[in-house]
Amino acid sequence: MKSVKKTTLQDIELIYKLWKKLNSKISSHYSRVINLPEVISENLVCILNNYEIHNSVGGSEDAISKIGQKIQIKATSNFNYDLTSFGPKSKFDILEFVRLDKSNDTFYLYRIPVSMLANLLVNKKQTFTQQQEQKRRPRFSIIKKIIIPLNIEPYAKYKIK
Repeated sequence: MKSVKKTTLQDIELIYKLWKKLNSKISSHYSRVINLPEVISENLVCILNNYEIHNSVGGSEDAISKIGQKIQIKATSNFNYDLTSFGPKSKFDILEFVRLDKSNDTFYLYRIPVSMLANLLVNKKQTFTQQQEQKRRPRFSIIKKIIIPLNIEPYAKYKIK
């Protein structure tokens, strides 16, 4: 098994700059770009919250808190829009959401109330829980369904230098 180097903020900033440059080049030739890599969003959340990145097989969590809470990390590189998907077996104690404003290279971090998810309508007829019970992947916009209606403010902002 290959050992993985611990990611630093300097690593995240370098990877971000390379990703942004690649996306710019791709967008000049093609209409779709590359999603924000998890190595950026997940490691940024872990570093800023003192979480441990979770690389082992078995759970759906992306990180573990110092007291053993399972953390799910979702992100969007489009500040105004997201379509977030959860696995049918996805279980977590904390939901972190990263929203990137590419125009000023700033990441906004939100802690989403997990208690809201169970009964959240993800389509006209089904809730998050109902979709998971049917072994389906609930998909919805965290921005439109939770952040905007609840007026949730970011708990942290990180600007790329």
